[in-house]
Amino acid sequence: MKVLRIFLLCLFAFNYAYSQVGIGTETPDSAAILDVRSEISPGVYGGLKLPTLTLAQRATITAPIPDGLMIYLSDGNNRCLQVYDGTRSQWMDWYCMNELPEVSLVDFTGTLEVDETLTSSYTYTDGENDTESGTSYQWYRADDATGTNVMAISGATAATYLTTTADGNFYVAVGVTPRASSGASPGIEALSPYREIEFKQTEIEFAIASSTIPEDDVRTININVLNPSPTVATTVEVNLNAASTVGVLGTDYDIDNNSVAVTAFPFTITIPAGATTASFDVYAYVDDNNAVDEILRLDLQNPSGGINPIIGTVGSHSVTFIDDDSATEVVFDSITYSEVENGLVGSIDINIVNPSMTTATTVEVALNASSTATNGVDYDTDTIGTALAFPITITFPANTSASQQIDFFITNDLISEGNETIILDLQNISGGVSAIIGTNASTTFTIVDDEVPLYYINEDFDTDGNGSRYSTSRTESVSSNMTDYFSRLMVQT
Repeated sequence: MKVLRIFLLCLFAFNYAYSQVGIGTETPDSAAILDVRSEISPGVYGGLKLPTLTLAQRATITAPIPDGLMIYLSDGNNRCLQVYDGTRSQWMDWYCMNELPEVSLVDFTGTLEVDETLTSSYTYTDGENDTESGTSYQWYRADDATGTNVMAISGATAATYLTTTADGNFYVAVGVTPRASSGASPGIEALSPYREIEFKQTEIEFAIASSTIPEDDVRTININVLNPSPTVATTVEVNLNAASTVGVLGTDYDIDNNSVAVTAFPFTITIPAGATTASFDVYAYVDDNNAVDEILRLDLQNPSGGINPIIGTVGSHSVTFIDDDSATEVVFDSITYSEVENGLVGSIDINIVNPSMTTATTVEVALNASSTATNGVDYDTDTIGTALAFPITITFPANTSASQQIDFFITNDLISEGNETIILDLQNISGGVSAIIGTNASTTFTIVDDEVPLYYINEDFDTDGNGSRYSTSRTESVSSNMTDYFSRLMVQT
């Protein structure tokens, strides 16, 4: 009986060794030596849990480690199903547990206008602290803040984006897709809020602040338009500044506004939608009325249309008309004249240089107070004793270079009074071509005295033969009596 029980036990053990094992089932799959079912009890399920080891624990597995040995490694952020490769003698990652990287607080900054740079911002996180690498961007355009009719903007895949006119009056947002240098990647794209992009204010200004025009020439005056509306034309007025010194529109100069002759100020310039420049032409006529440069100053005002238009920094433009005329010049023919006192006529010539073809020139001749000759006594008009009426106005007719004269009569008196002078100055010139007084602005006319003074000895001669001093008096003196002294040496015989 004892032998039978031992035989039956060995038979049972033999059959058991070669049978299939089922966990959670009494009928394991015929193809599986081990069949683990998930139902723990009716309605309750579970899974297979492999031996969990840290790196230190894995290192204590007794060698030789069999090929295909499987464990679950959990060491810090490193969580992987591993299988031992006996051929390579190393553990191989079969599958590693890793969270996708994430971005949050996605947004962008910058001026919300056309032609401005927007810069994205976000916060990057990764459950395993995998380093960020290769995060990608995509900028979007939509009809409103909710993203209606959203579309990806072609080529807008950088962290920054330069807005274009296509974005004007639309809404933009940026999408950020996080990427990690290791572990699970990429993450899921996160989107910023949509914000409206506005067109910048249209700004109108002159291209430069000043220019010049020679007489009988034309100059184009350019106007720049910054941030024009793509759909609405812009208009601006050009007005004459009160500081202008130029002559009359239509007489001294003309303005051509896009093939239309300007007849009055202000005039309006219309800039088509989307255009960035405009211009008008100024023509300067030839004249001989002056010899100075003149200035036409123009101001921009009252802009309209466009996008809330404003006048820019260069709101005024000065056009200098370069005059090609020489100034009319009046001078005395000479700075000195003289005539002997003999009752003849004295003449002083006054010359004109560069006379105007159309405008007479006038100048005054004034008597200088330092003259020594007495007006109306030493010289006079053709009426004896009548003084010349200073200042004397001299007029040079237009289109003539003939000199003018001042004539007067010299009084021939019998008084020995020495030479006397008439000093004349030019003043208060007008007319001509911006007339000026030239270098010879003053002249001196000298009346040469022709009387010989007589001397009288006031004392009797001393005949002792010694040298003596005698006092004398001179007649015909108009000034105080003059006493002359002389010595005479008498030689005894």
